[in-house]
Amino acid sequence: MKVVLMAVVSANGKISRSNNSSIDWNSKADLEWFKEMTKSIGVVIMGRKTFETLKSPLKDRLNIVMTRNPIESNSRDLMYTSNSPRQILETVSKLGYTQVAVIGGKEIFTLFMREKLVDDLYITHEPILIDGIDLFDRLETDVRLKFIDMKMLDSQTFIVHYVILS
Repeated sequence: MKVVLMAVVSANGKISRSNNSSIDWNSKADLEWFKEMTKSIGVVIMGRKTFETLKSPLKDRLNIVMTRNPIESNSRDLMYTSNSPRQILETVSKLGYTQVAVIGGKEIFTLFMREKLVDDLYITHEPILIDGIDLFDRLETDVRLKFIDMKMLDSQTFIVHYVILS
């Protein structure tokens, strides 16, 4: 199972504002790239707070919401779970998927990184400085990355793709 971590960060490395977890400062180019990439992957994994910033589950993708208090969903495209990242990946694999996109927030990014489950990082960089939340909490160990490429999405926004080495 390939695990792709996808995040948009401000120029000072923040993934959202401190008092508001919605991302209202990223570019249209990033939103379009995110939609295309996550649709091709097929599964998005996020925390409850990230999910609450969405108006509804992301269309044409299996939306998995990690929460301490899972509820039943009437939609086949939405699953709430309190399972561990490894258990979630096992479930997704049994459903026939070969990759997932972990899309936030900080707690979920940190969980997947600490368990050494992430294969690729796609970090979108937006030209803005905000007071906010860091990409990760304490990772407890260094994580070596290999730079794969950088892609300009528009004249100001770019994505850096890394592969996890350690």
